[in-house]
Amino acid sequence: MYLVLTAMLALNVSTNVLDAFGKVDASLHITLDNTVEQNAMQYRRFERAYAENPTKVGQLYIQADSLRRASDELYDYIQNFKVEVAKLVDGENYDSLARNIINKSDFDHPGTYALVMIDPETNQPNGEVLRHKIERYREELMDIQHWSERARNGKPKEILFGIFSTEKGVNNDGDSIPWEASVFDGMPAGACMAILTKYQNDIRAYEQRTLTRLWQRIDANDFKANDIRAYVIPKSSYVIRGDQYEAQIILAAVDSTAKPDYFVNDVELGEDGIYRCTASGSGEQTYSGIVRYKQGRDTVSLPFTSSFVVGEPSASVMNEDLNIIYRDFDNRYVVSAPGMTDNQLRVNVSGASVKRQGKFYILRPNNDAKQVKVTVLADMNGRMATMGEKVFKVQRLPQPMPYFVDNGKQVSSSSTPRKSLNKGTVLEIGYGEDGLLEVPFEITSFDTYILRKTGKSSGNKFSAAQLKLIGQLKSGDMVLVQNIKYRTKGGAETLYQGNLALILK
Repeated sequence: MYLVLTAMLALNVSTNVLDAFGKVDASLHITLDNTVEQNAMQYRRFERAYAENPTKVGQLYIQADSLRRASDELYDYIQNFKVEVAKLVDGENYDSLARNIINKSDFDHPGTYALVMIDPETNQPNGEVLRHKIERYREELMDIQHWSERARNGKPKEILFGIFSTEKGVNNDGDSIPWEASVFDGMPAGACMAILTKYQNDIRAYEQRTLTRLWQRIDANDFKANDIRAYVIPKSSYVIRGDQYEAQIILAAVDSTAKPDYFVNDVELGEDGIYRCTASGSGEQTYSGIVRYKQGRDTVSLPFTSSFVVGEPSASVMNEDLNIIYRDFDNRYVVSAPGMTDNQLRVNVSGASVKRQGKFYILRPNNDAKQVKVTVLADMNGRMATMGEKVFKVQRLPQPMPYFVDNGKQVSSSSTPRKSLNKGTVLEIGYGEDGLLEVPFEITSFDTYILRKTGKSSGNKFSAAQLKLIGQLKSGDMVLVQNIKYRTKGGAETLYQGNLALILK
């Protein structure tokens, strides 16, 4: 596949060819979604087997869980890689899922992100980090499968190293170049996305292959069923009105050579036993049916009942600091929606910049914004549904109060010891212990008016000239602090509207 791509890119890539990459990417996603669903079912088989016989299944269950974590880690890293490239390629119009690239013919940004931009955790180029992660995943697969030394040096290893190849490439001059350069340097964005999706598809496919091998090591005869029941396994028990409810109806301990028949509300389902219906109304929705199977010459029917919850589209947006949003301040928000996990939610913001920091979304209003609108979206099996939105008014931070601190203690302004005004005394500004906000303000400069003379400081401490004038004061004299300027981190410098007077005792 890579040789074909490289050959095509050596030519003048047409719009039709770039569109073809998009179709390849879309096709890969269809296969990928199916594989993900099958893997999820396989993991559930391991969980049920482990619950029934932890002694027999324990080690294989641990290997399956290690496989899941290793596969998810690499898959998610590639997904983030795609999103970051999409941001560079399409700017603010980028697709948050990186599936629909607008500027498919962008030859510059994929290589820039992979070869020039540095990963902050490893201090290495992003493409090099990706290569290391693929190589580590490859080794983890070999360890999980516990292949023999013969197998490690034989065909299985060749297949694994072929699928997750990170071998060096060759440039037009015949010189050897790193894998990441051969994949991303001079490659159009549309092709890069298809290549990265192909790797994601390979991860899930080989994950499925490894799961199958692990499952084959479990002797099915060790698990004796003493009960036969019909079960309903919903894909989700909480759906949004207008969305589709889906459940898997199965018969436990059934003979695999004689598949049962499934009925819901007297309507026969397909042989896979999947029940689908469109959610309508709100609240709990109940349904029932039977599973009919052969037991010798007899036909047995087992009833079942299940339910799911239909909720109205809604979302909760909570400001951890206040109910309004402040300019020149990192406003922290927690976003949630009923029935949705955190990784299913997406947040679109207009009028402010937004970034993720732990469980918080950090919003910082634009300089000219009068309001900020937060829209919460949820990924409903590939379809983005609007859960709700809220508009916040933008206000400036309330003016803080200045005060002096000496040796960790606030200096009294009405009865100030002269020894408290020294070279270590610091002018601070804030809202105090009882304030609604904790904002990291910093003083940038201030003036003093002492004995009819003005002294200036370029920071938050007294200058030598100011201290000299303070040394000449007597009890009852006043130090007038004025022209106090301060700012927040990343904010503009602001002039304090007022003065601070200190009366020496």
